[in-house]
Amino acid sequence: VRTAILVWMGANHGTQSIEAWHDPAGLTILMVCLFGLWAVSLIMQRFSPESLPSRAVGSTNLSLRVPAQLFVALAIWLLLVEGAVQAWYRSHQSAFASSRWFARWPDSEQAYKSVNIPPETQGLLRYDDGGGATWNGSDSHHWMMYFFRWLPGHTAALFVKIHRPDICLPASGLTMIRDDGIRLLTMNGVNLPVRSYRFDDHGVPLHVLYCYWDARSSYENVNSATEEDWTARGRLRAAWRGRREIGAQMLELVVWGYEDQGEGEAALHRQLAQIIQPR
Repeated sequence: VRTAILVWMGANHGTQSIEAWHDPAGLTILMVCLFGLWAVSLIMQRFSPESLPSRAVGSTNLSLRVPAQLFVALAIWLLLVEGAVQAWYRSHQSAFASSRWFARWPDSEQAYKSVNIPPETQGLLRYDDGGGATWNGSDSHHWMMYFFRWLPGHTAALFVKIHRPDICLPASGLTMIRDDGIRLLTMNGVNLPVRSYRFDDHGVPLHVLYCYWDARSSYENVNSATEEDWTARGRLRAAWRGRREIGAQMLELVVWGYEDQGEGEAALHRQLAQIIQPR
């Protein structure tokens, strides 16, 4: 029912009405289901036979004394395990962590303006730092950029990876024309797993460059950036190789108006060279 309501609102009043009715529809149906189940339970209780009297279960207070030596041994064990875990991952990821980078906002460009991130999006992504911006290039092409960063322990890796441009932009009305897949791009000494797309924005060509970087691998080849196994076996294999989430960054760069595919990619690479800065 909730899905039908939202689809009907979007079809008759535009996609903006879906966001406006999303929470009210959910809350209304939640309350209807809650009180509806309550009413059904009262009816069932009225017509059901009387329940058997419940027997009180006596409680017995049990006292258990644990030797102090056990607590000391447990504390020492936890310290040793934690130290071994940190040493294991640091010995395998020291080279990866040194290749960190950050994105420099092109705030000196023409008509530069920050893009407001809706609270709903902030709640979904749960990023620690980042935002969006738009500007006009020197050749009058319109640009947009999003950059988000997650600190260690706050990574929303799997959630973010299923919200790529090839998934989200077609849902917003754009038509994907080309997907060049993922490739490794070295920019200012940093290896970046980059995906390139071309969309049609109601007759206007739109080129997108998308990068998700989580430092879990050295990105020495394309397979290390694409082959990820999120099963229990895959996670155990990643731990054995000394790979874990130590923070993540996501960059999305968009430009409108380039009819030629080569010119659009070249413009994205030039802009990316100005944005990517090694730490």
